[in-house]
Amino acid sequence: MTTSRYQLEGFYENLFNWVNSFKIKTTPGYYSLIKGKNKPSLYGICDMVYNLFIPARIINYFDTHKTESKESWIKNIQSYQDPKTGWFKDRYFNYKFRSPLTGQWEHATAFAISALKLLNAKPKYGLKIAKKLETRKKVEKWLKRAPLWGFFFWPGSHRGGGIGAIFATLGEDYYPYKNFFDWYFDWLDSKADPEVGFWRIGWNHKFKKRLTKHELGGAVHYYWIYVFMDRPIPFPEKVIDSTLKLQNQLGLWDDDVSYCIDLDAIFCLLRCGDQVKGYRKEDIRKALIKYLDYTIPCLNDREFLFNRYVSTHKLTGCLEAIAEIYNNMPELFDPSIKFIQTLDITPWI
Repeated sequence: MTTSRYQLEGFYENLFNWVNSFKIKTTPGYYSLIKGKNKPSLYGICDMVYNLFIPARIINYFDTHKTESKESWIKNIQSYQDPKTGWFKDRYFNYKFRSPLTGQWEHATAFAISALKLLNAKPKYGLKIAKKLETRKKVEKWLKRAPLWGFFFWPGSHRGGGIGAIFATLGEDYYPYKNFFDWYFDWLDSKADPEVGFWRIGWNHKFKKRLTKHELGGAVHYYWIYVFMDRPIPFPEKVIDSTLKLQNQLGLWDDDVSYCIDLDAIFCLLRCGDQVKGYRKEDIRKALIKYLDYTIPCLNDREFLFNRYVSTHKLTGCLEAIAEIYNNMPELFDPSIKFIQTLDITPWI
C-alpha cells in the first residue's frame, strides 16, 4: 500500500485520443457509446461531456478541436428529446439492461439533462411524467410499482432514481408539486432495511439473504439524490458496513476494470462517513487507498485505457469515483490534478 501522491500524467496524455477513438468521423459533435460501432449515441455524447468535465479538460478539448463546440454539443443532445413526452431517447438499444421496463427513458433523460446542466443548458421541452406525480398517493404508488425492487433492482432503480434526479437537477420550478421530494424521501426512508442499510423489499429478498453488488448499485441511484437534496441517508453505519464487506481483493467492487459500481461504493463510504463522522474512518481510508493503488496505474497505462475502456460510460463511472475521493482527500493527489465531482452539481451519471 502506498500513501505517496497519485499522479495521472499518462491518463491526461492519452485522454483526447481516447475520446477521439469514439468520434463519428463524418459528423462533428457525435460519439458512439461502444468503440468501433460508429453509430451516434446520446450516451456517447453525454459521456464525453462528463469524461472531459470531471478531469477539468473540456475547455482544453474545445480549444484544440476546432470542429467541436459547446453549442453544437448542446444542440446534439437536445435533438434526442421527444417533444411529445419530454423523454430523451437514444436511437438504438445500446446499453445492457436498459429497456423501457428497467428505466431506459428515465436514465437517458436524467443523464442528458445532467450533461446539459454541465454545459449551462436545459432541455427544450417539459416532461409529461410530472402530471402523474402531483399527490402523495400518486408518488407512493409510483415508487411501489414503477421501479423494480426484486431481481432487477439495480437496473430498475434507474426509474426511481432517474425521476428524482431529473427534478432535482431542473429545480423547484419543474417539480410535479412543491412537496414532491418530501413524499419521495418519506416513502424511501420507511422501506430501507435497518440490517444492511440498502433497500431489500423485492420478492427475491425474502429468500436470498446474501448481500450483493446489486443492492449497492440500486441503492446509490437514490443516495445521489438524498445527498444533493441535503436529506440524511438512512442507516449510514450499516451502509458503510455493507459496502466495505463487498470490496474485492483488487480493491474494486466487481471485476478488474473500475466503473460505476466503484463510484457507488466510494460514494456510500464517504457520504455516509460524513453523516457519522469517525465511524470506521481508518477502514474507509484503507479501502480507498486499495482502490487507488489498483486503478490509477490502469488509467495511466495506454494499452489498458484503450483496450479495456471500450464503452464511454464505463470510464465515466471510474472518473467519478476518483473525483469523489479527490473531493474529500485532495492531499492524496499530485498538485497537477484537479477533478470536479459533478454529483455535487447534478445528481446523476
